[in-house]
Amino acid sequence: MGGAVDAPPMHVVRPTRASTKVNLRNVRPTWASTKVNLRKRTDMSTSETTRNSTADFLTFIDVLQGRAASYRMFSRLFLKPLTDEDIEELAAMDLINRALELKDCGLLSEGFNDMGRGLRKRNTGTRQSLSSDYTMCFDGVATTNDEVAVPYASIFLGEKALFNQEPRNEVFKIFCAENVGVKSSVHLPEDHLSFELEFLAMLSERSVVAIEANDISELRRNLELSATFIRDHIQSWIGMLAERANKLLSTRFYIGVMKATQGYLSLDLETIADMLEELGDE
Repeated sequence: MGGAVDAPPMHVVRPTRASTKVNLRNVRPTWASTKVNLRKRTDMSTSETTRNSTADFLTFIDVLQGRAASYRMFSRLFLKPLTDEDIEELAAMDLINRALELKDCGLLSEGFNDMGRGLRKRNTGTRQSLSSDYTMCFDGVATTNDEVAVPYASIFLGEKALFNQEPRNEVFKIFCAENVGVKSSVHLPEDHLSFELEFLAMLSERSVVAIEANDISELRRNLELSATFIRDHIQSWIGMLAERANKLLSTRFYIGVMKATQGYLSLDLETIADMLEELGDE
């Protein structure tokens, strides 16, 4: 892993739209789960219903774009150690105050508070300290009870706790079905947490495209796939990763990253459920 890998590490195998390079410096995430209130009102006139429907989908687009940015942020945090510029950008996000705004959001709030406080007293040695913590834990240099805390599903769900086991194969099949893949220059298995989070960002972007094309069936499919992917291919092991990583991590920042990621995934499932409810049945 390490700094040789440029973000984003994934691409559309058969491009259907222009891809945009996104990094920590141009992402402005919508961290909170956005409760979407798009109830259809049957007492409205046709023109009122049309205006309301347009406003509904503008709200959907705003939520989906926020989700894509948020997932790209989390993906970047797990991809490789942070640069000095990354650290300054994160510090500028005022995560401590964001945590206060999200005080009812459990792990997401706790995670942002830890991340913010972990960067509050940064100095010339902060980047090296964070880089060392990342490498020791997520690159598998350190172990706890002879076990590593590298962010690959196969390590936690595979029968032999080795790389490239069945969990990787399952994710690879999904990526292929969706015409996306890890760039050939990135020599890492597809079940890396960073790639899985990037995939969710791509699905959110595709949902926006579906709305713009008035393809509600495709919008629904992308949302349902996102929810299934979160439950079956991330939540099925990220808790075990966090438990093991917490025994190895020494910085409050990365302990917070683990909390915030888990919290965001849980809240996002609620957001997806809200959006699917508003879309109703086909």
